[in-house]
Amino acid sequence: MRASEPRKTGKGEDVPSAPFEINVVRDRESATVTLAGELDIATVPRVEEAIEATLTDELQVLTVDLSGLGFVDSSGLRLFIVLDQRAAEQGWELRLLRPDAQVLTVFQVSGVEENLPFIEDASVT
Repeated sequence: MRASEPRKTGKGEDVPSAPFEINVVRDRESATVTLAGELDIATVPRVEEAIEATLTDELQVLTVDLSGLGFVDSSGLRLFIVLDQRAAEQGWELRLLRPDAQVLTVFQVSGVEENLPFIEDASVT
């Protein structure tokens, strides 16, 4: 999935958005959703849709690879907080592959990093 729709600045000017990509690899009991680009209020709904499509009764582990993200806003943070709560309620495991240091700072400054299930390596079981 790709998007590069212009967004508005505070002055009503169009600013081109960076391309955003979602790649899903799934087998019966696990799925990996890889995100690349900017995760913001414009792209979060497409991530939610992609994740929703992967969640089945058989799913045991969902890994979201954040290493390709260049930016995350508060709507992206909220997405992962809600997803973590949903995983706990529904009995499946969420794993978030750490983003680069610049993006991780958003999770740290907001205080949510310590409460989310970050992993260093997607091959960790």
